[in-house]
Amino acid sequence: MGLLEKAESGKTPEEKTKKVVAEKTPKNKPAKVEKPKKESRMSLRSSRRRERKERKAKAEPTELPSFPDGFEPPTSGQTAFRRLVDVIVCYGWLVPVVALTGYGTNFSPTIYIIGGTLLYILNLGFLPSRFSRTIGNIVSRTKYVTSKGNNASWAYTFLKGLNLPLVLLGLASILTIASDLSLGDNTTSTIFRIIGLLMIVPPMLDYILTRFSMAKRGLWERIFGGVWLVRSTRTGSTKGWLKRLDQLSDYAEKRGLLSEREEDTVKLD
Repeated sequence: MGLLEKAESGKTPEEKTKKVVAEKTPKNKPAKVEKPKKESRMSLRSSRRRERKERKAKAEPTELPSFPDGFEPPTSGQTAFRRLVDVIVCYGWLVPVVALTGYGTNFSPTIYIIGGTLLYILNLGFLPSRFSRTIGNIVSRTKYVTSKGNNASWAYTFLKGLNLPLVLLGLASILTIASDLSLGDNTTSTIFRIIGLLMIVPPMLDYILTRFSMAKRGLWERIFGGVWLVRSTRTGSTKGWLKRLDQLSDYAEKRGLLSEREEDTVKLD
C-alpha cells in the first residue's frame, strides 16, 4: 500500500520534506533603506556661510601683489633714517621761515620758498628719475621697487612726498574756516576753502590704508601697482656729492643707525 501511494503521488518523501521546508522558510525581505538624517538649521547656515566665503575668496583678487622676489625688506633703522633724511632735505627750510615769521622779523620768505621748492624737486623728482633713489634712499641704502622688481617711478616719490604739505594746507584751510578772519563770504573764498579741504583727503586715505588695511599699502602704493621699500647696496659712484653721501651711509652703518631696533626685535621675539 505504501508503494502504491508513492507511485500514485509520484513524489518521494524527501521531495515532500524539501517542499515543506521551502514553504516554511521566509522569503528574503528587501534591505531597509536608511533615510538621510536631516541637518540642523545651524549646520546648514554654517555650511552656506563657508560656501559664500569660498566663492568670495575665489572671485576677489588679492589686494596687492606680494613682496618682490630677490629682495630683502629694510630694517627698522633703515626705514626711520630714510624718512628722517628726506623730511629734513625737503622741508627743513620751513623751520627758519616759521621761526622768523613768528618772531616778527620783517623779511621776504620768497627766496626760502623758491629754494625749498627746488630742493623738493631735486630730491623727489630729479634724483629718482636719474638714479632711482632719493637722498634718504642713498644714505639709508634703500630703494623703491615694484612688485615685479623694477625701480619705482619718480612720480611715486614725488606724490608720496606731497602728503605733508597737503596736510599743512588742509589744516590751514580748516583753521581759516573756523576763525573766518582772513577770508570773507564771497565766492572766491568759498572755492579756496573747498580746495583746501580736498587737499587733506589724499593724505588721510594714504594713512588709513597704510594703518588699517591687510596689505599695509597706502594710497600711492596702490595707484602705482604695489611699491615696496627694499635694501640696496652702494650707488657705485666715486665722484662728487654722491660719493660723500655713500660715505655718510658708511658712517650711519658703523654707528648702528641702519640696524634693527631693539624694541622691534623684542616685539618679534
